[in-house]
Amino acid sequence: MLRVFHHYFSSRKLTLFIIEGAAIALACLLGEVACARVLAPADTHLPWAQTMPGLLLLGATFVPTFQFSLYLMDLYDLRVAAEDRGRGSRLLKAAGVTTAVVGLLMLAVPAVLPVRLPPGALLGGAVGALVGTLLVRSSLRAVVGVPSRVLIVGDGLKAHAVANAIEQGGEDSFQVVALVDPRVPVAGREAEPVDVTAARLGAEYVVQAADDMRGANWMEALLRCRLAGRRVYEAAGFCERVLRRIPVAHLRTSDFVFADELTVSRGRRWAKRVFDILVASALLLCAAPFVLLVAVAIKLDSKGPLFYRQERVGLNGTTYWLWKFRSMRTDAEKDGAVWARANDDRVTRVGRFIRKTRIDEIPQVFNVLMGDMSFVGPRPERPIFVEQLKKEIPFYGLREAVKPGLTGWAQIRYPYGASVEDARNKLEFDLYYVKNGSLFLDMGIIFHTVRHVLLARGAR
Repeated sequence: MLRVFHHYFSSRKLTLFIIEGAAIALACLLGEVACARVLAPADTHLPWAQTMPGLLLLGATFVPTFQFSLYLMDLYDLRVAAEDRGRGSRLLKAAGVTTAVVGLLMLAVPAVLPVRLPPGALLGGAVGALVGTLLVRSSLRAVVGVPSRVLIVGDGLKAHAVANAIEQGGEDSFQVVALVDPRVPVAGREAEPVDVTAARLGAEYVVQAADDMRGANWMEALLRCRLAGRRVYEAAGFCERVLRRIPVAHLRTSDFVFADELTVSRGRRWAKRVFDILVASALLLCAAPFVLLVAVAIKLDSKGPLFYRQERVGLNGTTYWLWKFRSMRTDAEKDGAVWARANDDRVTRVGRFIRKTRIDEIPQVFNVLMGDMSFVGPRPERPIFVEQLKKEIPFYGLREAVKPGLTGWAQIRYPYGASVEDARNKLEFDLYYVKNGSLFLDMGIIFHTVRHVLLARGAR
């Protein structure tokens, strides 16, 4: 894992992205040149000085477009990328979308830039980009390496929780090789020291996850693991670095008390505020043409006001009024406040569309501009739910250490939640953001949000 501005991200994914980008660029250029020479009539061949700028521009367009299409198809999720059954169809879909988009862009290029593309260049670029990607994907293990082996010290609830979290969120980058308790004899013999077990199993990571530390005399063995070059973590630290969530079950108050990352300078606050204003203004400007159409559709579809106002909890527990386009019937909460659910019959026909595409969230831009919200942060909740969740979930109030956001780390990492257990799981991602938030992470979250909006994920 690499860390940039407090945020951890996968070095394996970065390696795959860079190598694949280089392969696409090279194969695309070779394909363009080959097809241009083969398909163009001999008497129409142009000098290289005239064709090369256009070929380079075409290749430079193919690389980011194709890689973004691969990203939309989840092919930079290492677990999906390693599948044999669905990988081929995803690659073909990404190649088709890329070719169509690049073809449309190239049609507009001559009106802007004085470049010419020889016949067959687009086809050659598309075939070359696909071949380059296939070559990288066919040797995926050689590119990203085998999963890192993890030895978990402990065999109780915490240890199994860590193992399950790795299985669910490790994206095929980690493999649990064993759960061991050095206090428990094996086959009538005294258990071997942790460092010996780690060496025997070839573990790269050793995670301390024992429920009960009484009689735990393996700290010197863990130190020997560290000195031998293995990475040694406690359960909470491992989950934070690798899974980018902070499990509530493993959290201690001291983990936040002594966290330097929580000290936010005045300059960083101002930088985030300026960032919020710029991004919110840009979104409002881009969405302006759709606002009138949405307003007309809402009024024609059902009776009631255009906007929906609801009290939410913000920074430091203060409340404010959040604005949305109305997507439900006006009597949706006649029986009291309830969480939204899948296929909610209170949602109108237009409301179903604007909720799925997140258009109903656009008025929250004004909350961002007024300073009640940030563009990126934990999802704002209603006071009645917050009071309930604070009683049932430890550390839930820590979400209020930052402003709520229009989008956030939990929103893109976990599906829409409508229960206490969902709220507990989302809190673990929110706590990661509270501790490790930065403008770098904000920009990454916004980038991922674009995919969620385009693919209509995580909305109800």
